[in-house]
Amino acid sequence: MNRQNSLKAHQTAILTATVVSIVLWFVPFLRWVTVPLQYLNTHIHEACHALTAVATGGMVDHIQVHANCNGETYTAGGSEFLISSAGYVGASIVGALIMVLAKNGRAAKGVLIGLAVVMGYSLIVWVRQDVFGIASAIAWIAALVAMAIYLKDETRHWVAQFVGVQQCVNSVQSLFFLVKISGFGVRQSDAGNMQAATHIPALVWSILWCLVSFAAMGFALSISWRGESKTPGSPESKWAP
Repeated sequence: MNRQNSLKAHQTAILTATVVSIVLWFVPFLRWVTVPLQYLNTHIHEACHALTAVATGGMVDHIQVHANCNGETYTAGGSEFLISSAGYVGASIVGALIMVLAKNGRAAKGVLIGLAVVMGYSLIVWVRQDVFGIASAIAWIAALVAMAIYLKDETRHWVAQFVGVQQCVNSVQSLFFLVKISGFGVRQSDAGNMQAATHIPALVWSILWCLVSFAAMGFALSISWRGESKTPGSPESKWAP
């Protein structure tokens, strides 16, 4: 393989860490290792529901994030179609934006602080009632700000892109689970809400959202990593093998 087209060390590390996180997620007695990332994804997922509700003329009563990492957003009015779709698709879009915007260590600092601000807004305005949701939001806000301030540029760059990838990956993992429960009608879900609103089977929506998550992740990585290859003088060049 042409050296110019090969993956850099930090890119390989992101992909390797992502594969490991997926494996851990599917192993019951090891899944607890991914709980912090699951909390982050749930907060972003529910915030996307809430923001879409407001953007489409609705109101948000509150958000709950539970100890089992599941979440619920209580809304009134707005576009049911867009609100129900916004959780999984929104998390993937947020992940893609993080990857594209965190093009180097300095940019990653702003991205991490921006994400902390969004989570802080959601915590103050919407997150209510469940102590796990409040505590996990505070912990992630503190962690994001600390990483933005104290990590070195190359490490901060890697962390920001890993967080972005995890948003897409966690959405994909959630969607695989959603496909399973939607296919058997086990419980209420975003896909179930879409089925009620459109009369299109929940399984179809689940598969569609899964494809969107894959596409968003692949597109964002290709844009981000192609941009890195064009800036050999940046701090990230030290990651090159």
